[in-house]
Amino acid sequence: MERRKRKTQKLIINTFLKLLHEKTFDKITVNQLTKSADINRGTFYLHYQDKYALLEETLKDYINQMNQYCLHNKEEISHALTLAFDYLKDNYKFIEPLLRNEGYQLFQNELKSSISTFIETSDLVDLHVVSILKKKAITSTILGVIEWWLLEDELKASPSDIAAELEGIVFSIIR
Repeated sequence: MERRKRKTQKLIINTFLKLLHEKTFDKITVNQLTKSADINRGTFYLHYQDKYALLEETLKDYINQMNQYCLHNKEEISHALTLAFDYLKDNYKFIEPLLRNEGYQLFQNELKSSISTFIETSDLVDLHVVSILKKKAITSTILGVIEWWLLEDELKASPSDIAAELEGIVFSIIR
């Protein structure tokens, strides 16, 4: 049963992402989604409360996958950041439509939370001597660079180049 549930959720998410490439979030209806996925509306509602819950869960899943991808590299900030930027680049075709409209604020909030948790749980710096203001500045800086890279630079800069420069910025904030 669990396997069928995961398969149906994957179908719903893939259909949702396909529709997001065709139209904006506010133009997508549950009816369109279920027709395109060839499932009943009731099946959709067994998995998601509404299209907003689907959007939120999809974004959270991508952020959680990125976290898992980078978790084993907390000891070296440049490498961890490179992995995060690699993940974002590899998944850009799925993430890009989620950044439009309602998805942008959710993505930003989830990413901010993820960055804060990473900073708090990593061994990169002695956080006991880093002020709350500096932690907030580091989080905002990393988030701002990610947003710039995804939305304005359109992935032109390499993940390793961004990570190396960002590492220098982070450590200059700490000092």
